[in-house]
Amino acid sequence: MDKLMTIDKLGSEMLFAMDLTNVVSVSDPAGKILYVNDRFCEISKYRRDEITGKRYSILNSGFHSRKFFSNLWKIVSYGKVWEGEIKNRAKDGTYYWVHTTIIPFEDENRGISKYIAIQKDITNKKETEGTLKLTLNKLANSNKELHAIKHALDESSIVAITDRKGTITYVNDTFCEISKYCREELIGQDHRILNSGHHSREFFKNLWSTIGKGEVWQGEIKNRAKDGSYYWVFTTIVPFLNEEGKPYQYAAIRNDITDQKKSEELLLRSEKLSIIGELAAGVAHEIRNPLTTLKGFMEFLNADEKEEKKKTYYNLLLEEIERINFIAGEFMLLAKPQAVDLSDRRLIDIVQKVIKFLESEIHLKDVVIKLDYDFKDEDVTVRCEENQLKQVFMNLIKNSIEAMPDGGVLHIKITVNSESAVLYFKDEGVGIPPEKIKRLGEPFYTTKEKGTGLGMMVCFKIIQNHHGNIQIESKENIGTTVKVTLPKKTV
Repeated sequence: MDKLMTIDKLGSEMLFAMDLTNVVSVSDPAGKILYVNDRFCEISKYRRDEITGKRYSILNSGFHSRKFFSNLWKIVSYGKVWEGEIKNRAKDGTYYWVHTTIIPFEDENRGISKYIAIQKDITNKKETEGTLKLTLNKLANSNKELHAIKHALDESSIVAITDRKGTITYVNDTFCEISKYCREELIGQDHRILNSGHHSREFFKNLWSTIGKGEVWQGEIKNRAKDGSYYWVFTTIVPFLNEEGKPYQYAAIRNDITDQKKSEELLLRSEKLSIIGELAAGVAHEIRNPLTTLKGFMEFLNADEKEEKKKTYYNLLLEEIERINFIAGEFMLLAKPQAVDLSDRRLIDIVQKVIKFLESEIHLKDVVIKLDYDFKDEDVTVRCEENQLKQVFMNLIKNSIEAMPDGGVLHIKITVNSESAVLYFKDEGVGIPPEKIKRLGEPFYTTKEKGTGLGMMVCFKIIQNHHGNIQIESKENIGTTVKVTLPKKTV
């Protein structure tokens, strides 16, 4: 009776008004239900005597997590109002949604005496929202509520809609921004306009097979923008089905994961370098010892040889020994751990010294080097081992020269920001196919006829030891750009 008396204190007028329009219940501080109105019984399918004295968990639909309810009770137990949407399970097993406001009431000691929950039935509203999701293609001409949903998608995702044949019928601004195409250039096209050549035909065949059956497809896709740059997107393609269960259009929602993929690539390359580095020192040492003996005896025999034919053979053997020695030397640079004596050096000076050293080869191959930097102060200093950086820059410039057998221009541009110095080596050479770029830096993988594949691997290792990174972009028959990022000296 005492508990019922506390209900009376709420005021008969307030209860009458709430009873007409809302689902109302009252519980004690432990969550035990003390009172429910007629509309609560009507929507929950429980009689008043079946629900009074029970906890709200009797209505648990299993839709919400434990954390959801934990946060709810945490808020109201601190005397704060909680508001949100809850999916409940009625006595007959059906589900219903209620927009809920839970108001804590304090006693004279400022402790929680009870909670009043005022709810509105929003089951029809939730069903309507589900229907709206199935009409995504009408976003552009929808009402203000749908326009808000479209705005939220535009802000967070790359969105496109195609018909059943894959022809693009809608793209949002974010799609245009990342692809570098304007909307007019995309509408009426299919997604092959973005094909980077990275994925196989089988990849796209499986994709279309999945969504053609009305199933959702998810995966990572590498695309090519209008300006030739590449970007990665995590893609979810949702088929929209007609009454016969056949797709009549597809909605693709993507998120840009280019930075994530670059980080993964750098990590993978780092792991490969680490493995090779662990083997390099021992292998190179064991190879060089017998090589020194072989070379010495070969030179001795060659010096005493009178027959020209045999001398030719000896010289050929000596050249091959020198080649093996060179490869062993490259391995030595990959040895781990490798001591790097860093000192402060002006970046411009290092680049200019390398260009000067290669001057005769540059002129011989009819190559012009244009050095450009967008800062007035030439005294940009980096912490480095100068000879190692020279080796990297020399390797990159030589690669560019070899990529332009008929001559051309090599642009070397240096930019700086608050943390880094960035060098771009951009040639006008034959370029590198996309499938080969991702393998550059692997041991013994090379695009040159007589290369060892260790040159670029050494470059990656040196720049990694300098806490920088190397990125490569290339277009066949247009040229290659190598981007080297180095941390600036901090004052």
